[in-house]
Amino acid sequence: MSNNKKTIRVAVVDDNAQLRAISVNQLENSGYIVQFQVSNGQKALQKIKEDGALPNVCVIEEDFATAKLLLEKHPDLKVLISSTNDNEENVLDMLKTGVSGYILKYADPDEMLTAVKALSENKKYFSVGISRIATEYFKSQS
Repeated sequence: MSNNKKTIRVAVVDDNAQLRAISVNQLENSGYIVQFQVSNGQKALQKIKEDGALPNVCVIEEDFATAKLLLEKHPDLKVLISSTNDNEENVLDMLKTGVSGYILKYADPDEMLTAVKALSENKKYFSVGISRIATEYFKSQS
């Protein structure tokens, strides 16, 4: 796949419609295609089924249960968690689930765009605030 943003499809899952709209606008204004936006994991699964295609990246706001649900059904999905939670146990939980990225909401607003680009290129991305946890986790896995 090329690095052309126009070919990168992103899904946004957030139960807060106003915050979801902010993320969608930011992505679209930066040239990404928002494949769908929904409020929960069940609706995301339905959209994936209807579309017949996985998004390149799925941004999930705070909802760890949704990340687990989507990755159980679609292990190849690139999931980016956006959360205010930097608790080591929760971060490790998400890493074990198979998320490809984890950003902290209070970080730079453009960090989501940087993370989506990295995940779409098959890389991993973690906010500075949790990168130590992620680094140690991946070292222990190799």
